[in-house]
Amino acid sequence: MSERNEVRSGLVFGLSATLLWGSYPLWYKPLAALGSYNLLAWRIIFAELFLIGLILATKRLGVFRETLSTIKFTNVLTVAALLGFWWLVYIYGILTGRVLEVAFGYFLSPIMSMIVSRFFFKEKMSGLQNVAIVLAVIGVALMGFQLLSLQSFPWIAIVIGFCYSFYGIFKKRVPGDSIVVQSMEIGIMVPFAAIFLCIVGMNGGGHNFLHSTSMDLLLLATGLITVLPLWWYSRAAKQLPMITLSFLQFVPPICNFLLATLVYHETVSPLKMAAFLLIWAALAVFTWNSIAAGRKKVAENRLKTA
Repeated sequence: MSERNEVRSGLVFGLSATLLWGSYPLWYKPLAALGSYNLLAWRIIFAELFLIGLILATKRLGVFRETLSTIKFTNVLTVAALLGFWWLVYIYGILTGRVLEVAFGYFLSPIMSMIVSRFFFKEKMSGLQNVAIVLAVIGVALMGFQLLSLQSFPWIAIVIGFCYSFYGIFKKRVPGDSIVVQSMEIGIMVPFAAIFLCIVGMNGGGHNFLHSTSMDLLLLATGLITVLPLWWYSRAAKQLPMITLSFLQFVPPICNFLLATLVYHETVSPLKMAAFLLIWAALAVFTWNSIAAGRKKVAENRLKTA
């Protein structure tokens, strides 16, 4: 595959993953009656089942055995705990009508990730990339100021931003195939989810299958929409630079913002709209820079091979 086609393929996988992540409120809102803990437990169960199916379908069983013998359990446990906490807070935010705050949390994470890429991975930034970062920081600052002015501390946003950003750092301690490693991380949570569902079920709560086809299908879908974007994003990560991946992380909160305002009719003040427009401006600058840099690199490679 040529370098240009590889980048295009990476962008397709990256955008597909982030757009699906951004659509989560559409899947979770109809399941609000279950509550955050029940929904999280079912998501864990079905995600692990789909991951096992994907491992078998893609012939990763040998890779699973090798990874199991080389990774440190404590590192996997740390990532699993962070992931479970992150999912719980996210689901709670969606189900309690705080989609805008959830979006703000995800707007925070790319800024943190870009700083990590600069100082930890030593990735160089062009002038336009720096401009894009400044625009994004201003936009996020305005969003934060608006939320803080509501006189309620945006703890959901802060927790999500923290979890999303540091998840990648902790993941580096668990090397290996992303699908296999993810199955191990979620697999650690499965016993806790199963015990919780059993206790709730014995007390007459939870969800009874075959009583509502739509609810059954949506619960199954929570597992599928967890696995698919992880798979797609892992493929994008192999084909795109860290900076590009960082800006792709803006896609889910933009989707959340649009859903919050257009579908769920959460209040949008002029300050929030200004923040949203600045984020779009940052994305436009970054996209233009990426296209120009890509063309320049292709031209340089042609000269070398001429």
